Amino acid sequence: MSSIEILDRANRAIGRQLSNPHGVGGRLVGAAMRYANRWPTRALIDAMDIRPEHRVLDVGCGDGSALAAVPHARLRCGVDRSETMLAVAKARLRRSIHEGRVKLTFGDMMELPVETGGYDRIVASNILYFCEDVPAFIEECRKVAAPGALLGIYVTAAASMAKWRFASRLTHRHFTRAELDKELHRAGAAPEKRTLIELPLPGDVEGLIALVQLS
Repeated sequence: MSSIEILDRANRAIGRQLSNPHGVGGRLVGAAMRYANRWPTRALIDAMDIRPEHRVLDVGCGDGSALAAVPHARLRCGVDRSETMLAVAKARLRRSIHEGRVKLTFGDMMELPVETGGYDRIVASNILYFCEDVPAFIEECRKVAAPGALLGIYVTAAASMAKWRFASRLTHRHFTRAELDKELHRAGAAPEKRTLIELPLPGDVEGLIALVQLS
């Protein structure tokens, strides 16, 4: 096996770990992503205007970084399909869980295991890469959204993703601004109900934030 083939295999393995971190490798990938995502996570939270009265749902909550960044929210709930990441999140948020201010649940973005109509702000950061049907996901968010709820999405733009072999189209969906906007249109989000923001990040990385009014 050539060195190029070995490198390609390694990159695909990292890509799969990003989709669903598990084991020691998953913890290492999670730690690296926590560092890399600290700027877009902060930008997305700021854009969502999360207030003390809000109930917040983080879909694909990972290690709980986004939930930890909004301690003022009335209730915080995280859903993730990675038991490894949920274990890290539980350790990070142990005190808030004990106090009943945070709930963490194992589950999938396409079948959210939370109460319907319960959440004012829904965070979806770095998960659409692994979503085959974005309109169906947004419809699932509508089911659990309270009246006036806002969905906040973050993805790294396709031009930046293309530079990273571990995030190739073999393991990740890529979105340009136009492609993300098209998916939101397909999901029934009218132009006045959706906002797209281009987010320049350190390292010459371009991010995209989408804000969607769910009702």
